[in-house]
Amino acid sequence: MLEAKNISLVARSGRTILNGVSFRLEPGRCMALIGPNGAGKSTLVKIVAGLDRPTSGRVLHQGTDLSGLNRRQRAQTVAYLPQVAHPVPCSVFDAVLLGRRSRMGWLPGKNDRLKTEAILEELGLAHLQKQCVTSLSGGELQKTLIARALAQEAPVLLLDEPVNHLDIRNQVDILEIITKIAINRRMCVLIVLHHLSYALRYAQDAMLLHQGRPAYQGPSKDLGEHDLSRVYGIPVRLQRINGQPHVLF
Repeated sequence: MLEAKNISLVARSGRTILNGVSFRLEPGRCMALIGPNGAGKSTLVKIVAGLDRPTSGRVLHQGTDLSGLNRRQRAQTVAYLPQVAHPVPCSVFDAVLLGRRSRMGWLPGKNDRLKTEAILEELGLAHLQKQCVTSLSGGELQKTLIARALAQEAPVLLLDEPVNHLDIRNQVDILEIITKIAINRRMCVLIVLHHLSYALRYAQDAMLLHQGRPAYQGPSKDLGEHDLSRVYGIPVRLQRINGQPHVLF
């Protein structure tokens, strides 16, 4: 279980970015972080990833405070994919193999290579394994970066806007992969999304942040029009089309 307990962050300017945010995320579930720009979504993810230190509060996995882990231990516990990544020129295979760094010795062993091959196959990237990452399409590169995060074999996966700037087909492919992975691998997946319909469709849980505080937290299916309208400042309507939830403006 991934837990955040009363996370607060105050900037040097005195502005409160996060104010007493708490949540519990069970293995095998995906929680969408949604809310307007500046609500604190990416900051919360960075705190869980250990890149930012909160002014107060703790993040725990299975009862262990993540702030007490060294870099190798944290990498074995939390995998993080930021909004923007700058991959170095190398093959897709080597890019994914890099995710094994916290698990391998000085050099990758047979087991590291076998696990890399399995992940490439799982994400449909095996046919690209010899291709340079700098020549990939946007969707192929994003799948490669997700594969690298999975190679860490961390029980917690953090994704900050993983489908931005992708076409609809790749957005759906990647979100379906993430949902399947969360369930099959019993991972705790925390994902920042701006597309509200995707959040309701692919995440079992949702946290709606507004000015650093949760305006809603719970099952995504129970998120209501009133909360969305109040936080975004425009009338929002929820409607099911072919059984799938859609957010209409």
